[in-house]
Amino acid sequence: FGYKTDKIGFSLGTSYEQFKDIFFSPVLENSYESITTNSKASAAKQRQDGEYFDLVLDYDLSLNKLNQNFNPTDGYRFIFTQELPLYSDDYTFVNKVNYSKYFETRNGTVFSFGIFSASATSLTDDDARITKRIYIPSRKLRGFEPGKIGPKDGSDFIGGNFGSSINFASTLPRLFTEVQDLDLSLFIDAANVWGVDYDSSLDDNSSIRSSVGIGVDYFTPIGPLNFSLSQNLSKADTDKTES
Repeated sequence: FGYKTDKIGFSLGTSYEQFKDIFFSPVLENSYESITTNSKASAAKQRQDGEYFDLVLDYDLSLNKLNQNFNPTDGYRFIFTQELPLYSDDYTFVNKVNYSKYFETRNGTVFSFGIFSASATSLTDDDARITKRIYIPSRKLRGFEPGKIGPKDGSDFIGGNFGSSINFASTLPRLFTEVQDLDLSLFIDAANVWGVDYDSSLDDNSSIRSSVGIGVDYFTPIGPLNFSLSQNLSKADTDKTES
């Protein structure tokens, strides 16, 4: 991505149920970050070469109506996350929203729907820090290499000031009735990343990335494993895809 970052710090936080099914999770984080760019990085990215000190209040506010947290089959969950800079060299302000909904039919098919949205902007006239810009999590956009969609500065993917995704999935019941720990599902993912605060000419907000595929969830004693086979439906010319 045209830069290297070294970060050291500590955080102190907690999580508790403020009201019924409403959880508040505040974290106070103090960190020191050093960003180093290479000779091929753009002039705008090289301007962010340097050292940064942050004191951040990072908190989650969630409403959890799932019937179970792991492998849910009914209910919904809404999570609002905010990274509020109390002291920072660039005061990058990050907001994220996650919503997921699950519904099970009589024959055991589980349908799920998810929305993700995020923004990263500076509260001052500075550009959003390159390490805090928005990328779509790989689990929310299968079929594309992680971080390899959206605005490019030269040969480097730089993320965006904004990002969003929509996900649909449906399990296929009764295919592996003898294997209780194996689930097969069909999915459709769609996402976009846009916004370049330091150069609007790099922004391409009209390209929706999407894919369809088959996913396999295997629940092992050490944790769940996920495998997917996907096919792109739409993409930009500069995106890096994978099956």
